[in-house]
Amino acid sequence: MPTKTPSKSTRKPKTKSPTKPTSATRTPAAEKTKKDEKTTPRKPVPAKAQPAPQPRAQAQKPQARPQPPAYIPRGLPMMEDEDDVLGVHGAGRGHGYGRCGGRPLGSGLEQSVCDRLGQAGVAHSHTPRHFEVSIQDKQVAAYAPMIVLRGRGREGKSVVIEAAEDLKNPILPKIVAFRRQYGQEYYVILIAPDEVLDEVQLATYDEACATTDVNTLIARLAE
Repeated sequence: MPTKTPSKSTRKPKTKSPTKPTSATRTPAAEKTKKDEKTTPRKPVPAKAQPAPQPRAQAQKPQARPQPPAYIPRGLPMMEDEDDVLGVHGAGRGHGYGRCGGRPLGSGLEQSVCDRLGQAGVAHSHTPRHFEVSIQDKQVAAYAPMIVLRGRGREGKSVVIEAAEDLKNPILPKIVAFRRQYGQEYYVILIAPDEVLDEVQLATYDEACATTDVNTLIARLAE
């Protein structure tokens, strides 16, 4: 029988595929990375800055309006101008009781009379002149008529209109002294409440008018 000779196998030897590292077999680089993660402290992540709370706007308290003075005394000499004449404008509004012809008005009653004179077209001026008057005990005081009418006389005299709201008004004794010294040149009309006219001296005025009859008085002066 023919003998069979062994022949070399033509098959290629199987190559072993490289084994993948498992969790049990770690490379030195992986171990070093893990070690670094343990030893290096992590920096804390800064929290986001919260916006500061805005203070609430406080409600502003309404400011109280300044109250007009109860009375502005007349008498101190400021200027002497007999040509300070007002036509039909009346009292202008502003601080206090307003102004008329550049002069400040001293009371609400003076403002009311001024407005009505302006509406009636009666030319007038406020405190156009200042006079030195002698009061009792040889005291000298300065007096300025409240309102002087222009071109409208009584008994050949210039008309002066005065107003007083109470008996404590310091202008009353000055009017008495003014009439005593200048009564031949000026005709004084006093406007006041009835209770004041009942108590005031008769030497204070040439003609008296209650505050309730001002319209009648001005209508007569406008004729």
